[in-house]
Amino acid sequence: MTDLTAALNEARQWSTTYYQPLIAMPPGLQEAKVSFYLLFRGIDEIEDHPALAATVKDTMLTEVACALQTRNIAGRLDAAFAEHRDVLPDVSLRLADWCALAPGSIAPRILDAAIAMANRMAVWSRRGWRMRDVDDLDEYAFSVAGVVATLLGDMWAWHDGTQVDRGQMMSYARGCQAANILADLAVDRERGVDFLPEGWTVADLATYVHTELRLADRWMATLPDPGPARVWCGRAMEVAWAQFHRAQTLQQA
Repeated sequence: MTDLTAALNEARQWSTTYYQPLIAMPPGLQEAKVSFYLLFRGIDEIEDHPALAATVKDTMLTEVACALQTRNIAGRLDAAFAEHRDVLPDVSLRLADWCALAPGSIAPRILDAAIAMANRMAVWSRRGWRMRDVDDLDEYAFSVAGVVATLLGDMWAWHDGTQVDRGQMMSYARGCQAANILADLAVDRERGVDFLPEGWTVADLATYVHTELRLADRWMATLPDPGPARVWCGRAMEVAWAQFHRAQTLQQA
């Protein structure tokens, strides 16, 4: 069985944003959240890896999605990673361990979301992460963050019956993801990826972020206080707003 303490230590290496919310989660939900976070982080590190070609990412992410649908997850993942094991981080190589951490009654839902995430990232690898218009940006944000938002809603309902407006929650997903894109524009461009829709300026993206985060704030006000949902989303919103304001300051400098 995967050790929760070791998994939390792994999470701490990857995220200052989510480590504190993870350790604040109640038993049961904590294991589920750590499992989901590390699974998604491991998949994300494949998508973002600077040393892997887009075609390799496409193939590997598709193989990860297929592996997670079998009873031989560890064996299939070993085969998927065999040729590139030396460049992949542990958080990706240990996807099978993160699967095993999830409580049995919610594990299939977490796996289903991870499968969707891997498949969608494979599609975006094939597309070269090219944003033609705002619809593509919406689609990418849903591929990355919308799938997380719908999973979170199911996890809160599973844990204590908390129900949220999942339609409104999409503004939280789009806002947080777009704020991250805004913060990382320069870094992404250095690796040959530009998430700005064609014809958009940084100011256009900032307006998109601001609109979605304001809607997300309204949605946040409907969450139980105190409660795990508010703890989790509150920290992410703090970071998203900070990224937005930092970008605004840099633009004005």
